[in-house]
Amino acid sequence: MKPLQFLACTLTLAFATAVYADETATQIQQLITEGQNAYTKGDFAGAKSAFEMVYSMDSRNTTAIKFLVRLKAEMGTGKTASVPIERQMASIVIPQIQFHEATLSSALDYLRNAVKRQSNNKLAVNFVVQLPADQVNTQTVTLNLTNVPFTEAVKYLCEVANLTYEYDKYAIKLKPKTDGTTTTGATTVPGAATTPPATNTLPGAQ
Repeated sequence: MKPLQFLACTLTLAFATAVYADETATQIQQLITEGQNAYTKGDFAGAKSAFEMVYSMDSRNTTAIKFLVRLKAEMGTGKTASVPIERQMASIVIPQIQFHEATLSSALDYLRNAVKRQSNNKLAVNFVVQLPADQVNTQTVTLNLTNVPFTEAVKYLCEVANLTYEYDKYAIKLKPKTDGTTTTGATTVPGAATTPPATNTLPGAQ
């Protein structure tokens, strides 16, 4: 083979190798994202499949190795269908919450519906409210949040309602604080709208 021909073949091979490497890296990143999303939703089988594919393409990928070790431990317990509710809810982001003197009952109903809406009816949340019924139906809250994870929305709601919360296996328990204090007023996080829009409102909300 002539020197020029050899050089051309070498350059072509190097280019093809670089293109393949880029495509492989992109595919690996896509699989990692799929695996992480599946894990968050409690789909351990789907997560395992994605990370095993990553490992077959790159046996030194630390993300795949860590998740496969974690999945082996969790799936070995036989509790793959019992995903902590807090981890499930952490994947839900609510675009906007505008409560203006809304009752606690209507606020909780709104959060329940938001979870169903944002998960395309794949997830649902239960609240166990350890409060007198008249308090749930009459106590009002004002809250202004934008693009907030569900878990943070619950935190802020409990702050303004003077409640404590606990993630149980199948529900979120709400009960009054024991310090005897009361909390009133509104909570606003950075990026939240200053003027409540006409949508996403509740009875008692503006």
